[in-house]
Amino acid sequence: MHGDQLIADRYRLLERVCAGGMAVVWRARDDRLGREVALKQAKLSDVVSGRTLRREARLAAGVLHPNVVTFFDVAADGDELWLVMEYVPSRSLAEILAADGRLPVRTVAEIGVQISAALGAVHAHGIVHRDVKPGNVLITSDGRAKLTDFGISRSVRTDETVTDSPLIGGTPDYLAPEVAQGHPPTAASDIFSLGATLYAAVEGTAPFSGGNEYATIRRVAEGTVPPARHADGLAPALELLMRLDPAERPTAAAAGELLADGIDALPVDVPRRPRSRRGLLIGGVAVAAVAVAVAAYFVARPAKTSPPAAPAAQAKLGIGPDPRAADPCRLVDPVPLKPFGNPEVTPDYGNFNRCDVILHRGELQADVLVELNDPPAAPPEGKQSKSGPFTVFAPSPQGQCERPIQLPDRFMVKVTVRQLDDDYNLDLCQAADTAVASATKAMTAAGVPARATAFPAGSLAYVDACSLLDPVAIASVAGVAAPVRIEPGFGGWWCDWKSPATTRGVVVMFDRDQPPDGKTGQLVQVGGHDAYLKTDDFATGTCQAVLVYRHYTDAHGAPRVERLRVVVKGDGPPDQLCTPASALAGQLAGKLPKT
Repeated sequence: MHGDQLIADRYRLLERVCAGGMAVVWRARDDRLGREVALKQAKLSDVVSGRTLRREARLAAGVLHPNVVTFFDVAADGDELWLVMEYVPSRSLAEILAADGRLPVRTVAEIGVQISAALGAVHAHGIVHRDVKPGNVLITSDGRAKLTDFGISRSVRTDETVTDSPLIGGTPDYLAPEVAQGHPPTAASDIFSLGATLYAAVEGTAPFSGGNEYATIRRVAEGTVPPARHADGLAPALELLMRLDPAERPTAAAAGELLADGIDALPVDVPRRPRSRRGLLIGGVAVAAVAVAVAAYFVARPAKTSPPAAPAAQAKLGIGPDPRAADPCRLVDPVPLKPFGNPEVTPDYGNFNRCDVILHRGELQADVLVELNDPPAAPPEGKQSKSGPFTVFAPSPQGQCERPIQLPDRFMVKVTVRQLDDDYNLDLCQAADTAVASATKAMTAAGVPARATAFPAGSLAYVDACSLLDPVAIASVAGVAAPVRIEPGFGGWWCDWKSPATTRGVVVMFDRDQPPDGKTGQLVQVGGHDAYLKTDDFATGTCQAVLVYRHYTDAHGAPRVERLRVVVKGDGPPDQLCTPASALAGQLAGKLPKT
């Protein structure tokens, strides 16, 4: 195997990243789509590795989550099997600990929140990971934690048996006691391994390390975890995650809530001098963005230029390591808005990056919208002022009043106030300034607060919109000519495909709304889902297909739906754009998690 070799007439090998276990990982280029990918290699003649990797692809392909590795394809080339995955340079938590020693408590808690969310998505698909450990937790260059390597996972729904698996799966230092005793692994076993991984990160060593493998397994089976000396306020959570009785351990979702609730009480991390000169500040720890380890394959689409790193003290006032975990509703305080009307907080409207406060005066309504946005290409327009440590911009009002707030990490929080009824007679900018004061007060301590409650399992909030379509589908179905530029939205919750060579473009976005009715559009069936075609919700030259993904009830007891919207735009009669919009919605329906 050598560089520049073409695999399956499509993937060109660029460099061998690493090798280990039963596979070799290469960085490669997808010549058909023009993007970098990671390829994991195994010989089909090798029964063990071929079967293991096929199982790995089958189990992991169904999990779409920002903190879980995403698989693209399985390609056969001669007697070799290749798994095709997203690729981004990163470093495993094990490598970070080996280079920099134990991590600050707050950083470990932030990592734990993200991996808890990953395990929640994994367990929701009936999968037990079986090997949660620092080597399978990777940190990307933007600070996100990713759970990887499903090579020894199994589906508890199909009760799949793998005859070539070892008697005890997993790494001894991080096994749950019941697994070391010979019992089958469960979701609760993964939670114990998560606790052991976080214990190792905060203490610098695994709870059962030392001696040979058999001695380690014996200590694990006994289940006596040494007290954590450096965990501080994280110690109670670690103790709960590593309870001897599996029934006493929290679920993944509950573990995430437990860790998130305790973060604000933990001390702010003080950066230590890194042992290597290479590094990016991630959660207050110097982390080098080096070659990806085995099975580290993440998003590699065109992205916005990374903002310059903020000083560590200021970086804490930003969005945080995982944009999807930031909660815009925790920036909203309805009480100061009472002079403008009766406020009603409405978190289940529109995209996941926003939170609304609806103001009521009898039958009249106005909307105070707070939304999280990616760093802009250029600073917002308008007069600048300060609210606490944050810069606030004041563009000229044009039917509504906007107040973009610049965070130290260059992410934006935008407050927008508009009247939903012309007779409301609201001082828009006075209400906007009041909402800005509440938002900046909430962010002054530690930036945008994390969500207290994770999104429900199966939510579109765990899906990356840009991963749902590729330029081939965009070109063949919607007529967007190459070169196709992909522009992701905040949190991966919308995606824009466009080209300078054509007026055609495609937008995929997620949102929440009331259940649709006849006004939503023409009802059609797409991939087993109700979808509505309509041409007049956007500017001239567009058609949108609104696909109903799941029904649920919001906190007020009102019926709501999560929707996926596919918009095709371009020259020509709008009704001619509805055919590709419907076709793309059908392709997307087959890629969404099952509800």
